[in-house]
Amino acid sequence: MNKIRILTAFAALSCVSSPMLVLAQISAPPPLAASAASAQPLAGPRALTPTEQRTNADNASAPDLRPDRPVVPQISVPFGRTPPAPGSPPPRPRPAGAVTPPGHIGDAVARCESLAGDVERAACRKRLAEAKPPA
Repeated sequence: MNKIRILTAFAALSCVSSPMLVLAQISAPPPLAASAASAQPLAGPRALTPTEQRTNADNASAPDLRPDRPVVPQISVPFGRTPPAPGSPPPRPRPAGAVTPPGHIGDAVARCESLAGDVERAACRKRLAEAKPPA
């Protein structure tokens, strides 16, 4: 069983490597003559003289990078409270003895219902009933 694995791995490797060898032979540059190699030595980029460096720096700062027209903001983000719309009446305060409309729960009733114990809830409901008789 190990022989089969080794043979399949070797076959796969040889199938992959043989086209690469052909490509390497095709893409390789032809060898240079000895005289051509010695005539032109390989060198990196030459260093700039101080005059060339100054000229390059002057040319780099020359273009004006400001926009042609002034920049116009595209959105307006208001900060703080917005004033009420003109012509709308101010909100009226509720009268002191007003009864909550049907279907609504008063704040005091909600506080009583949010208490954890049954005894505490019952005592809170009793205090509410004594403080404000139903209308």
